[in-house]
Amino acid sequence: MPIDFTPTAIVKSAKRTFTAPITAAATFDETIAALKADDNPLGATAYQTAGETIDGVTTTNEYYKATIEYLDPRGKTRGTITIDAPTRTAYDDIIAEILSATAITQAYGADTTATRNTAKDSWNVRLRLHDPTGELYYLNFTRKDLKISSYEADAILTKVDTWADSVTALN
Repeated sequence: MPIDFTPTAIVKSAKRTFTAPITAAATFDETIAALKADDNPLGATAYQTAGETIDGVTTTNEYYKATIEYLDPRGKTRGTITIDAPTRTAYDDIIAEILSATAITQAYGADTTATRNTAKDSWNVRLRLHDPTGELYYLNFTRKDLKISSYEADAILTKVDTWADSVTALN
């Protein structure tokens, strides 16, 4: 006779879609930095696991994408380079390097201009947070939305929702 699984927790997720995408990388960075600060607005606390102290807010995953287009004098796109970067620093460095590479620009035509198409950029950062109650949950930030996942207590969703209401970029 098979043994059935017994649920041990009810894990939830929720999503907030912004009324407009975050347009400035600095604004995106400031929002993440505020959560990672010692006095973070969600009250996340450090915790112990396997004898190691883990910060209350840790980055578990991040990636950034940018698009550089090469335009002729009429504004017609002659070529596109899309980059993927593992960190914000790498993102900025790669973009600067490509934009300054005259050999790449000239390869698309002598009268071509390299330009950023920031509307096509995407940023994604996933944070793990430790609530003072002991619960771990995740916040996933993109330019267009914020997702909370793996939480059980509705009080955590309320806390995140209240905080997000206070951040202009997340509304």
